[in-house]
Amino acid sequence: MRYSPVLTRLDFPVAELSALRLDGEAFALDEAVIAVDEPELAVNRAAALAGLFSARMVAELDTALWVYGCLDRPPLVHTGSIRRDARGRLLSTTRITLRETTVPDEDLVSLAGIRLTSRGRTAVDVALLDAVSAEREAAARGLLRSPAVVAESITIALGLGHTPGKLRALERLREWGA
Repeated sequence: MRYSPVLTRLDFPVAELSALRLDGEAFALDEAVIAVDEPELAVNRAAALAGLFSARMVAELDTALWVYGCLDRPPLVHTGSIRRDARGRLLSTTRITLRETTVPDEDLVSLAGIRLTSRGRTAVDVALLDAVSAEREAAARGLLRSPAVVAESITIALGLGHTPGKLRALERLREWGA
């Protein structure tokens, strides 16, 4: 039987995952483990979130930045969202902070069964924050290396309507993408 290169607690008990690390067969990738001969790609980082994110949740902000490879380490507390029209309660845990959003489907992508904000939407979400740390700014600049992502992010920001901080976000996106 061939297993995925990324194994989570959905695949094996925590003790088995720890044994793989101790034996030198795998290394930690957030709460998951990845085979030592596998590259740390965005799809593998997304797969590592399988035990944390349900099908209704969307990975965003620092979590999306990490999946895209713009942050070296996964955040201690992941950031996710649930659509406002989704039924159910909003329960944050010690590993995930959740919020309700109205992110349209065209601003979402799916990697390894995990939904996350697109590169452009992630850059917009970071630019909309009141205060942006140097690490987050550097990560957002990493996303905006591609002219296509710069164009996507500005288009998304322009379509936000009357959103607080929209003009500041547009200025940041133009500066970070320059």
